Amino acid sequence: MSTEYQPGVCNIGRAERRKRYALGVVGFAVAVVFAAAVLALSLPSAWLLATAVPLLAAFEGYYQGRFAFCAGFAARGIYDVSDDGADRRQVADEAAHRADQRRARRIHLYSVGSAVGLALVVYVLALALGA
Repeated sequence: MSTEYQPGVCNIGRAERRKRYALGVVGFAVAVVFAAAVLALSLPSAWLLATAVPLLAAFEGYYQGRFAFCAGFAARGIYDVSDDGADRRQVADEAAHRADQRRARRIHLYSVGSAVGLALVVYVLALALGA
């Protein structure tokens, strides 16, 4: 079952979505390990704000998988809605490419906001718990 390419809405299929979700899992895992290391080594709590970096990767992966839309593909003007991830094609229409780029910017904004927000929550919780 293939998904159809829809400019600014959907530019990846199942295989590519799985890759994005995997990126999300790795990003979250790195953030957790980093935060645990900061706490275990009694490093300054401000270091916890750096969890925003792996959280950014985590949220980018999650949102791209959730929305079936790859921001990187949008930047390069390609899409792959095949089930196996082996059918990359060029976006031929300029208006479609612009719609894809707008969607990619929204995903980046969601990801940055989510990553920074969650990093702040982790930092404030650590302060509240006396870490």
